[in-house]
Amino acid sequence: MKLRLAAIYTLIAGSLFFSSCENDIELNAPYQEIGVIYGLINPADSVHYVRIQKAFLGEGNALVMAQQTDSIYYPDILDVQLIRIKNGTALDSFPLTRFIGDDKDYGVFPAGPNVLYKTNGETIFRDSEYKLKVKNTVSGKVFSATTPIVDSMRIQRPAINSIATIGWASQFPYKVEFATANNGKVYNLTIRFRYIEEIVANGTLTPKYIDWVFPNILVSNPQAITSIEKEINGEDFYKFVASKLKVDNSVVRYAGSMDFIFTAGEAFLANYISINQATTSVLTSIPEYTNVEGGTGIFSSRFILISPNKNMDAPSLNLLKTGPYTGNLGFQ
Repeated sequence: MKLRLAAIYTLIAGSLFFSSCENDIELNAPYQEIGVIYGLINPADSVHYVRIQKAFLGEGNALVMAQQTDSIYYPDILDVQLIRIKNGTALDSFPLTRFIGDDKDYGVFPAGPNVLYKTNGETIFRDSEYKLKVKNTVSGKVFSATTPIVDSMRIQRPAINSIATIGWASQFPYKVEFATANNGKVYNLTIRFRYIEEIVANGTLTPKYIDWVFPNILVSNPQAITSIEKEINGEDFYKFVASKLKVDNSVVRYAGSMDFIFTAGEAFLANYISINQATTSVLTSIPEYTNVEGGTGIFSSRFILISPNKNMDAPSLNLLKTGPYTGNLGFQ
């Protein structure tokens, strides 16, 4: 999904010098504290994680500055509260705890420490809005964001408890059907195909999977519960597998089950995704989108529901082993 929780917002500025002129142009403005929030609440989760950082501006190489943890992270001086709001009235609040998560992948920003803030098992009520309020206890700076909560959706096909098999080899498309969620604006389907690779030389078995991610679906009215159907051409499944796996004569493969993963995102998240997927060029740029007051970033809600462990029928498995797209991939 995936807007990512680990997304980081930065301000990068520099200076221009014209050799034909003796005047330097100074682009760095006086320091202004800009708080950054990235977080998604899923009411089905027991713990929720939020990234809270700060934008930076300075002279010199921005890539070097970005590797300095004090450029992007606040020290332990933030008071972070999650406030439940219903019908415009604040009903309850609880603090988020600062902690150091697992190191991120190496990139522009340092892999560690990975500073995050988390809830501590409090219930998220689906009939309420939630406001994340952050206060810098040293400077007094306050920034916040509020989001409605996406309620649960209903999967109609493949039903969660159904033992019916999936028929990719059929001449007819396979139909996926689900009912939208309250406050859900954007929807996504991911089919996770599990398989096992066995090394021929020594018999070592390794479970693996590949994710087939479909384009997002937007609905016009997030408050109206409607049914959405999607037809999937079975041939496209085999083309997808062929695009993700390489021919490797040192292994044999065994097909496993599939998970159908449905995600519903709130309108703030839908807007953020739409804007950041916009085409850019030298002449165009992505406009900034944020729902954070007094800062920048995105704080929104999503709901994830999985119909797990769906198996393919016998004709589909046979076509995986012998078909024109996947017959050379070593499936047994």
